Parts: sequence; structure tokens; C-alpha cells
Amino acid sequence: MPYRIAVVIALLAFLISAQAFAVAPQFWRMRTAEDFLAGEIEGFAVTSRGQLKAAPAVQKIATFTDPFVLSQVTAPNGDLFFGTGNDGKVYRLRGSDLKLIYTAAEPEIYAVAFRDGALYVASSPNGKIYRVDPESGQGTAFFDPKQAYIWALQFIGNDLVAATGVEGQLFRITPGGDGKVWFDSPETHLRSLAARPDGSFLAGGSSKGRIYAVARDGSAHALYDSSMNEISSIFVDGNGIGWAAGVGNTLPAQAPPRQQRPAQQQQQSSGAQSSDAKKDEATANVEVSFSFEDTTPDSPVSAQAGTGELYRIDKDNFVEIVRKFDREMIYGISGGADGQILLSTGPQGRVYEYRDGEVALVATVPEKQVVSISNAGGSTVVTTTNSGAVYRIDRAPNSRGEFRSAAKDVDRFSRFGHYKIEGTRVGDGNVAIAFRTGNTRNPDGTWSAWSVPSSSPEGNVPSPPGRYIQWKLNIPKPASGVVVDSVTVAFVHRNVAPVIENISVQDPAVVFLTSGFPASPGVVEATNPDEYGIFTSLEAARDRNDPGKRAFRKGYRTIVWRARDDNGDSLRYSISFRKVGTDRWLRLRENMEETQLNFDTSQLPDGRYQIRLVASDRADNPDMPLSETKEGIEFDVDNTTPRITASVEGDSVIVKVADDGSAVGKVEYAADAEQWVRMTPLDGIADSTSETFRLPKSAVTGKFVVVRAVDAFYNVATESVTVR
Repeated sequence: MPYRIAVVIALLAFLISAQAFAVAPQFWRMRTAEDFLAGEIEGFAVTSRGQLKAAPAVQKIATFTDPFVLSQVTAPNGDLFFGTGNDGKVYRLRGSDLKLIYTAAEPEIYAVAFRDGALYVASSPNGKIYRVDPESGQGTAFFDPKQAYIWALQFIGNDLVAATGVEGQLFRITPGGDGKVWFDSPETHLRSLAARPDGSFLAGGSSKGRIYAVARDGSAHALYDSSMNEISSIFVDGNGIGWAAGVGNTLPAQAPPRQQRPAQQQQQSSGAQSSDAKKDEATANVEVSFSFEDTTPDSPVSAQAGTGELYRIDKDNFVEIVRKFDREMIYGISGGADGQILLSTGPQGRVYEYRDGEVALVATVPEKQVVSISNAGGSTVVTTTNSGAVYRIDRAPNSRGEFRSAAKDVDRFSRFGHYKIEGTRVGDGNVAIAFRTGNTRNPDGTWSAWSVPSSSPEGNVPSPPGRYIQWKLNIPKPASGVVVDSVTVAFVHRNVAPVIENISVQDPAVVFLTSGFPASPGVVEATNPDEYGIFTSLEAARDRNDPGKRAFRKGYRTIVWRARDDNGDSLRYSISFRKVGTDRWLRLRENMEETQLNFDTSQLPDGRYQIRLVASDRADNPDMPLSETKEGIEFDVDNTTPRITASVEGDSVIVKVADDGSAVGKVEYAADAEQWVRMTPLDGIADSTSETFRLPKSAVTGKFVVVRAVDAFYNVATESVTVR
């Protein structure tokens, strides 16, 4: 018996809890590229059609103690060379063997190039271009542009072209190391370079953010004036089409102080062994993190740093914006093996693919700032900063991955119901989903633990009620062809009672009419009594949010109210009335949707009455509705006309007007049926239930005189006055 009682109690508790959430269900659907890109993505790709699928495999092929891997180049034999910061080191990656081969006197290596068996290394700030033997690591000074920064290197024929700052100059350097200014731009920096098939160049500036075309003879003209202030990268694809990235970044406007390593460190190493011996010695450390700031959405610089644009440059030099990025910057551009354009970005560590006007996410890395990308030799290689690393992106799909949705605010404390994953091959245990919920904007220790992952493509969310929900999806076993098109989660808000914000009774005789009534005059006739009882009403079809035109009808009162339901439920209203001093409420209207009611009070005895208004969400919650009641709003009914008496006192006619229910309003007289003349009471103001007026006897003697009195409820009385 106790067991049965416990079961019954538990069942009742469940039913009460469930009914407390018994409002209309709502659905959170993630099904667009923007929806998925707002989440945390690792090992998944997001297609331009808004599909989630396994990303290409991403393999870390090198890890650096240097914080920044700033530049890369691939030699014809497949060797990879990387320039780093903040110690000015250059590494060679041959197969899986990473070796330090050179250390410059300057701290940053923003550009490297390879030609005819030699590696060219550009150091900053206040640096030089060095020619380095890729085998021995022996380096010699090749060219000194006497500029603070060297941002990009590119070969044109046998000559090397260097983009520099802070004077925004482009240098052309012969194989013998003789160089001259090829293009002196109006920019503070020339930030990026790319050679065209005809031997001309595209160059990107920083400060004005322009794209320039530089002819083989050094003549140049601006192709495009970007709204961004820096062109961070330029790439020319196999079809001769140019691609450029504009970012909201700011490079320094002047050179930093010259700081050199001690003399013993300026002797260049021919290999990793002697360079490693130097690493404990004092070095100049000139930070240049302005180019790769790791920002968060709430940081002061994110509004500027988190923007970017991708431009297409046609062969005829027409430039157009093809994509905007609201919260990301494009650091590098390269071509893919299948003719697509690849973009490396920050601060979310993402690599995108652009093809036929659509952008798709193809890979992510944990370092968050992907500052260079190349596709030499058919293999895509990216480098990172704020933790130096190199990754190779393979074409085979990743066998592991996790996607976390952004935390969803469902606006109110809610119970979560059914979920459904739609797509291709999402069953058979190919994907697993887990949930957690909480009541804080950002997930933290106060949230519920992640639920046990479910491999079913649909089911019930096992997490407790809350205001916020998040889900994560992973691939528990390798399977090809798995594509997630959408994820839907149902939820229902906890039901809350309606709120009556305001209720008022308008002045006597005031009604609100809409276009359903005749436009003028402002007096209308009442309809016949209806099924609600003895009270007639003035009603017509109208917008419920439109109060209508203000008009007057004797004997009518209008009740107006405003209410809301935070669940968005439809509200129905019931109005009752009673005479003050009685206990019984009488029905006036029930189950109405409008937020005003006018009714004829001429059916009521004079006196003071009260109104009770009930707002209910029963229409959307038939099993367990909630309501709010407001009562005690009082109004008067006065259907009795004023009383008029007149007497002669000396040379005056004294007129007295009295009313039992309301103040005397307007009092007038007319002599011999001519115009009405307004009368002023002896005390100067008509504001009480009894007023006295005086007329000169000579003005009315021998005439037909009519006195008309109107009280505050528009009750009218007339009386003739005879003076002989």
C-alpha cells in the first residue's frame, strides 16, 4: 500500500510539472551555414548549402617553441621552409624532420622565397633580405632596402620583388643583389604581392587599403579603394584571376627603435646546433602581434579586427567584393587542388573554401590564428600564431570530430522535448548527440553535465529544464558519406500567468468607433440587445490594436485595458460587474478577444458600481490555464435628469438646478426660440450637484423662455420660465 501511494504521488507530481509547461511548443532548428558556423567546430566541415559533414583530415606536422610561424615556402624537392617570430628563426621541414637552419639578427621573418636552389629570407623590423643555403644554413646579406618592415617577396623572372613599409615602397632586386625602388606608393606599407601571368604585379597596401596594379616597367595605378584599411593577402589563380583580402587591421606608422642582438649572435649559424646554443643569450624582442591579435567578441579591438572582405580581380582589372566576414579576418589566400580558392583566417582557426560564389568551412585548428596557407605540390599546408604550428590538410575525410552548437537562449525557463537529426547516413550509430542545459548565458559549472551521447537520430532531450541549451555532435565510428542537414530541438516555455497592465473606465458617454461606423456625425445608434443579456453594445469589425475614433453616446460607458502574456499565449477576457455594497458579481462579457468594451448603462439603476476583469490563457492551455484578475475599478451610473426651478426675486429671475447623481454641467436659456445663451452660476463655476443662476427680469419678461440643463452624464432637462 505505501508503494502504491508513492507511485501515485510521483505520478501526480510529474503531471503537475508537465502541465506547468503546457503552452504551445516551439522549435530550435539549425539548418543554415550561418547557424553551424556560429558553433565550435573541430573535425567537421560546413558546406555552403548549410550541411555539416566530416572535414578533411588535419595533421599537425610540426610544433614550434616559437610563438609565431609567420611565413612559408615550398622548394621544388618538397622541402618546406618556415619563417618565425619572435627570434628570427628559419626552419626546414624535410619529411617529418624539422630542423632549425638559420637565425637572423632581427626578430621577425614575415617573408621567405625560394629560387634556383637558394632560400631568400626577409627579416623585420629594420631588417634585410638574406640569401641562405637550404642545406648548410649558411646565410649572407643579399639586399638592404633600409626599410622598417619587409612584408612579402615574389620573383619576376630572375628578379626578386620586395614589398616594404613604413614608406610603402616596392623594390626590384637583380640576382646580383642590386635593387631600386620600383613603385613608391602613397601607403604606409605595401603589405602583399602576387605576380600575374603577363609579368605585372598586384600589390596590396596598408593605411589606405588599396589594391594596385604594377606594370613591368614599374608604372602603377590603383584598381580599388577598399573600405578596409589593409590588404593582407593577394593571390593569382591559374586562370589569371586575382583574389585579395581586406581586413580591419592597423600596422605601425613608423619604424621601431633599432635593436640588435649582441655581436656574438650576429654571426649566422650554418645549422641548428650553433643556433640552439644562442637561444639562452639575450635577444631583442620586438613584439609585432598587431598583425595577429587574438581577440574575443567582447574585446575592445574585436569590432575592428574581426572584419574582413574577399575581393575578385578580373583580368580587365575590375574589382568586386565577393564575400564579407563579420567576425573573422583573412590572413592568407591560396589555390586548392580542384581549382577552388582557400582562405586562412582568425581568430577562430578556420580554413575556408570559396567556389562559385559560395564559402564553405573545410578545416579548423586549435591555435585560432591561421596566418599563412599554401598548396604547393598538391598538399595544403597552413601555419599558425599564438602557438606556432604547421598543419597539413589531407583530402581524405577526418575519422573524428566534434561540433558544439552555440548556447541557445530560449527566452524563458523551458522544458526540452524531442530532438531530430536529419541528413544522410545519420543513423546506424554514425553520429552521436549529447545535450546540456543551464540558466546562465555562458555554459559553466552551474549547467547540467553533458547527457550520455545518443546514437539515435531522434529521441527525447534528457537534460533538465532551463533557459539555455547546448548540444554537441560527434562521429563515434568512421563512416563515409555522413551529412547532417539539420538538427531540431523542441521546447516549451513554463507557463506564466497573464499580466493585466492597465484598466480604466472612460468618461461618461465616451465610446471608440472604427471605420465600421458612419464617419459623422459622432453620434451612433445602439444595436439591439444580444445574447449576453440586457446590455446593448456598439461593436464593429476592427483591428484589435486600434482603439478607434473617439465619439459620444449618452448612457454608455467604455472600459479599456492592456494585458500581456510572456509566453505569447492568446488571451481571452471576461468582465463582470456589481453594485458597490453587494457581493454578487454579474456577467458583462465572457471569452472576448478585444481589449475594450462599451455598454449601455441606461439599463442600470443609478449608483456606484465595480468592474472585475479576468485575463486567461485558456485558449492555448486548456488543461491547466493561468489567469490574472483585476477588480475594484469603480464607476458611477446616473440616468436621472437634473431638476430645474425658477422664481422672481426683485429685478432678477433666480434659476436653481439640482442633480442627485452628478455635477451640474452646462446650463443655457433661450428666449422666444432664438439662440441658446450660456448661463454662469453665481459662484462662477458649474462643479457641484446644486447651482444657482440669475437672469435679469427685463431680459425675459413677456417672452417664451426655456432653460436647459445638462449634467456630467449628459442627462438633459428642460423647463419653461414665465415672467409677466
